[in-house]
Amino acid sequence: MKNYQTKSKRLDQFSSAYTNSFKFKDENELMLKWFANILENDIQDFGPFENFLSLGIGFKILARALIKFVLDGKIKNYYIIEGSNKIINEFIKENKEISNVYIINNSFEKFEPPANLKFDRIEMGFVLEHVNEPTFLLSKYKNYLSSNGVIHIVVPNAKSLHRLIGFYAGLLDNLYKLSEHDLMLGHQRYYDLEKLTKDVVDTGLKIIEIKGLMLKPITFDQMKILNFDQNLFTSLMRIGEGYPEISNGIYIKVKPK
Repeated sequence: MKNYQTKSKRLDQFSSAYTNSFKFKDENELMLKWFANILENDIQDFGPFENFLSLGIGFKILARALIKFVLDGKIKNYYIIEGSNKIINEFIKENKEISNVYIINNSFEKFEPPANLKFDRIEMGFVLEHVNEPTFLLSKYKNYLSSNGVIHIVVPNAKSLHRLIGFYAGLLDNLYKLSEHDLMLGHQRYYDLEKLTKDVVDTGLKIIEIKGLMLKPITFDQMKILNFDQNLFTSLMRIGEGYPEISNGIYIKVKPK
């Protein structure tokens, strides 16, 4: 596992939100594990891949899942761009030395691969809500895809069913307002399906697939009070796939037009 560091430390300020003490850790992990399953199915169906790129380490769930495919030979080279030195150092401590895994400490906006390096898959799991200019990022990374390359994208949904219920019940005054916990994670915006589709299409990308991530009728805290078990959460995930407009998260798979 090779670590290419820069002097950037700006994103260290958000690292505490990616620890076990973060209030929404369990919910975030549930969503990321479902996204990891989507990526794993894509690798099994269309792999092996020469080069795979992740934007961010975050809660480490996707990185751990994808490293298994490096070890299995389904991914030859796995690259991760991460802006927080702290998160990188913690991740390296927890993972043994693995060849063909490259961690690059840089911002997503400033990263530039060598001219001959193209990626078969790029995953942007819960990324676009963080960055200053999402359309710039999409346009930039579109150019780094191989001839048959695709980008996997997931964003939180402002129009999640539980948020809509809260809004119409007068408990939420603005569907797109960021909470204190959103700000702790470094979020800059909420998406809905219409806005995400527009950003993708405006940057010259074509949508191949759209899915929802979890139909969430009530808050996660309320689900825990009602003792939702894994079977119920799995059911909500499966149902949510068919309702991206009101699911808790939106997944899309895109490629250049």
